[in-house]
Amino acid sequence: MISSSDIRSTDQNYEVSDQSALVEAPLVSVLMLAYNHSAYLAQAIEGVLAQQTEFSIELLIGEDCSTDDTREIALLYQREYPKLIRVITADRNVGLLQNWRRLILSGRGKFLAHLDGDDYWLAGKLAPQIKYLIQHPECAAVYTNAVTVDETGRRLGLFNDVGDAQFDIAAMLRRGNFLNTSSMVFRAALSCTLLELEDLFIDYQVHLRLARHGFLRQLSEPLTVYRMNSIGSMTTKSNDLVRNLYWKAILDVPRYAITNGDLAHGVTDFLRRVVFHAIRTGRWRLILEWVPLIVAASPYGAIRTALLTTASVIRTAANELNGRTHKGPAGQYGKVLHRR
Repeated sequence: MISSSDIRSTDQNYEVSDQSALVEAPLVSVLMLAYNHSAYLAQAIEGVLAQQTEFSIELLIGEDCSTDDTREIALLYQREYPKLIRVITADRNVGLLQNWRRLILSGRGKFLAHLDGDDYWLAGKLAPQIKYLIQHPECAAVYTNAVTVDETGRRLGLFNDVGDAQFDIAAMLRRGNFLNTSSMVFRAALSCTLLELEDLFIDYQVHLRLARHGFLRQLSEPLTVYRMNSIGSMTTKSNDLVRNLYWKAILDVPRYAITNGDLAHGVTDFLRRVVFHAIRTGRWRLILEWVPLIVAASPYGAIRTALLTTASVIRTAANELNGRTHKGPAGQYGKVLHRR
């Protein structure tokens, strides 16, 4: 007698799925990273299930040996939706990088969609992204704006103020990271450039890597929900690590793909972020630590780099002030996480 749940093992990783029930040749593989997300995972899965599409999808849940009930929730949904859900896991924690890599390698779709297990999608999110990618073969990845919420789900504002726009690698470097990763859908054919990442990274490096192969597009409608300061958030717990990985992402950009001006604006935007963090936290030593590194990396020298940084600080402060003093269409002052 054949079990309804087929477990396939590869190098200590194994998959829990019903191979006889799974949809054949899905167009989209949704890659969901899950670690200690028991409080949020059901909502994340339900958001994927709510997508109404004319194409087939599959949901891969990368469960990284959680210490809470995350695995039990993932397996419960897999049993309930055997045509759609595959659980990729192991008997030990493999870490963020390996969890992400095994999902990419396991996805069968022509397009791969990313979703963190503590975020979720709103109805109608996936279809317009796939439509855009099909109609624009020169586009590497499509994102949507996102609603930001706190741990309890209370709405805080928007992820960015970008609207409908597209960006090449130079634009992404000049203004830094402002795209929401849980909204990202990209071409599976570009997976190789992401699988080359062998050390810990942040989402900004992923966006810059994809931008090597085509432009990035954001759809203005906020169809993703981003949970701020959730349990396990690297940004919340390891700000210094994130800052170092952000710098690593900048240095990872191929020099042939950008101009001197692009690089100079990229490193000064980074310094602007360091300055704002130092002001908020009173850690003035950060500026002293980073200025020599940034000046050394900039092609423009110390004085011009300082002027560009000052201009970036003034521009960002003005945008923030303008956003806080002008009401949006609903008559509310909009809190925006990333102003561009």
